[in-house]
Amino acid sequence: MVESLFNVIKGCITQDRSTLYTALPARVVSFNGHTVTCEIMINKMMTNGQEIELPPLVDVIAQFPHAGGFCFTVPIKAGDEGLVIFSSRCIDGWYASGNKSIPLDNRMHDLSDGIFIVGVNSVPNKISDFYHDGVSMQTDDASTYIRLAQGKIYIKGDIEHLGNCQQIGDAVLMGSYNQVGSWTQQGGMASAKGTLQAEKIIGGGIDLENHVHVETNKITEKPKK
Repeated sequence: MVESLFNVIKGCITQDRSTLYTALPARVVSFNGHTVTCEIMINKMMTNGQEIELPPLVDVIAQFPHAGGFCFTVPIKAGDEGLVIFSSRCIDGWYASGNKSIPLDNRMHDLSDGIFIVGVNSVPNKISDFYHDGVSMQTDDASTYIRLAQGKIYIKGDIEHLGNCQQIGDAVLMGSYNQVGSWTQQGGMASAKGTLQAEKIIGGGIDLENHVHVETNKITEKPKK
């Protein structure tokens, strides 16, 4: 009798735990900029040995660093992997209002209350070119990156800059430089080793191409090419 009661209690606990969810790996089906629809990558095993595939989860909040008026985002795509963690209580009230709320449902650790953390990857989808010497923001193949190491920042890829730029300290340019628009130098001296070519040069208000030299009782010709 005692053993029978023990088995009943054990069975009830096992049954209850089988519907309690904490965290599971998942794969994205779609993303709308705030929530994902994702499929759980671990199937459920029934007591009779039957394997059941869990249905896709919808309206799962995607987690990004976001605080103090700043955010960091990545373009989540179908097929991306991550981890879904499940809240211990119903989050519907808070989710809809952003305010404190009582649980609107008595469910606990339920599949309906998931939050998706992108970037938890299986071995086949791991970061293949991992940067070990600092912080790296990069494409998967490392063809483009911004890397922060001790005392240095490395950038690879084309750069489009919108807004003003201020350089404090020396700048060394390796390669060609193409200026589109005006360029103004205030103070200091500009020097070059090599050839300078320009369609028009004006120095001190004098046009280099069209200026003439006035000699005694004579005006020289314009410079010749």
